Amino acid sequence: MKIAIIYATKYGCTKKCVEILKSYLQSDVKVFSAKNSKIDVSQYDTILIGGSVYMGKIQKEITRFCKHNLKQLLKKRVGLFVCCYTPNGINGFFETLFPLELLNHAFYVTCVGGEMNYDKMNFLYRRLFQSLKKIDGFNEGFTEPKILEEEIKALAEKSLK
Repeated sequence: MKIAIIYATKYGCTKKCVEILKSYLQSDVKVFSAKNSKIDVSQYDTILIGGSVYMGKIQKEITRFCKHNLKQLLKKRVGLFVCCYTPNGINGFFETLFPLELLNHAFYVTCVGGEMNYDKMNFLYRRLFQSLKKIDGFNEGFTEPKILEEEIKALAEKSLK
């Protein structure tokens, strides 16, 4: 079985998750950045697509890749994942990130957690999070996000079936 992982990352967390995912896959796996416009999905049996979510949006490269390759993707086994703080089970969340047709076709859709890498954030994002942490009550419900390796493993296991 040939598997392609297509991803986009802003601060490196998605790339880290892709490396973990690849380590769980005991198959012929090729990893592509979604910035690469010459990805031939026809060569692969399973396509795993993921990116990070910021301000409620996934990277433009992922959106563009999904739209450009939608017809071919609908003929393949497709798994979708996102890196973000938002947990699974939020109604309508994934519908804002991926084309609905692709989302309904996917064999597995998940959030694999994430990380807040303050050192890599630009000044505006860093300042935003510093401001949020100063708001009364914000810190009570806030916990630093973490990568959910068990979700990555579940995606890998479903991919190999």
